[in-house]
Amino acid sequence: GVRNGLEGAISEGFVELNAEGSFKFVHDKVREAAYNLTPDRDKKQLHYNLGKTLYSICEGKDVGNTIFLIASQINHGKEFIETDDTLRIPVAKLNMKAGKKALDGCDHKMAYFYFLAAISFLPDDSWESYYDLSLRLNVLMARAANSSCQYDEAELTLQRICKRARCLQDKLPAYFLLVKLPAYFLMVTMFLAQGHPNQACATCSSILTQLGETVPETVTTEMVGDMIPETLSMYSEVYGDNWLGKKMDDSTLCNIVKFYSAMATAAYFCKPLHMGAYFVCKMVQLSLRNGVCQYTPLALMQLSSIVIRIDNAAFVHRIAKSALVLSEKFGSSDEMTEVLVNYYIGAG
Repeated sequence: GVRNGLEGAISEGFVELNAEGSFKFVHDKVREAAYNLTPDRDKKQLHYNLGKTLYSICEGKDVGNTIFLIASQINHGKEFIETDDTLRIPVAKLNMKAGKKALDGCDHKMAYFYFLAAISFLPDDSWESYYDLSLRLNVLMARAANSSCQYDEAELTLQRICKRARCLQDKLPAYFLLVKLPAYFLMVTMFLAQGHPNQACATCSSILTQLGETVPETVTTEMVGDMIPETLSMYSEVYGDNWLGKKMDDSTLCNIVKFYSAMATAAYFCKPLHMGAYFVCKMVQLSLRNGVCQYTPLALMQLSSIVIRIDNAAFVHRIAKSALVLSEKFGSSDEMTEVLVNYYIGAG
């Protein structure tokens, strides 16, 4: 059999038998030379077969980083997978799992390519036949594309989600990324992206209106002057009453806070400063009344940056500390970064 056929390679000094009873090439160059002897037309099949074998052995198990090897090997057989409908969805899910693993390790570029591969394996009618999978994959790919600076691809993917998603609730993650993408792009490219924050604000306002909020077209300094003390008074009333442990259960309210957060960020670049303060106070008041969510820490930190000029430092530090405690509780790396930036700029 195969073992007998390896005897000649062993006697020639190309392969060796180790203590565990398995064979290996004596040097990487020998392995490379053996691989190069394989005809190009057979290499894809070789990688694909290896990937399928590994997949069959590891299916359903937590294989850690080995998921990258399995997905990469099996992806060499794209032309074989596309002709076998029984493999398309399992391989798409395998690549999604690899992409999520890469995202967890902050390798957004690698994640993007795994999500791209996953989507390529979906059937043409996937938005009808595999709606939930198509929605999740496209949202994940948009996130990975945005984080790896592939802004055009991110926007195309987000527009596709907005077009194909069946309801507003399913479109919200895409809308949120769409309004944030131009603002972050502005921070990177500055003058090249002028005008995008206004578009972001308009989109946020539209979504918030659909969610039942009334967003004023103009905000006066007098309005904000009344709103800040009101917000601080509300905070003082609930501080110490285990407020930080009360979670916001209403998903619509969580989305409202999320879009006020995006609007406050965009407004910083294109609106008077007091308008951003208005949206921050709205976020904090919603959280004080209804419980905290993952966007509450940023709202509190932004509030501390606003009121540091008008209130005592000890009170401001208390608000900032609440923000840090909540941020660690929710453990979202994206929001945690923004919270820490605001902390060192404002209340640190």
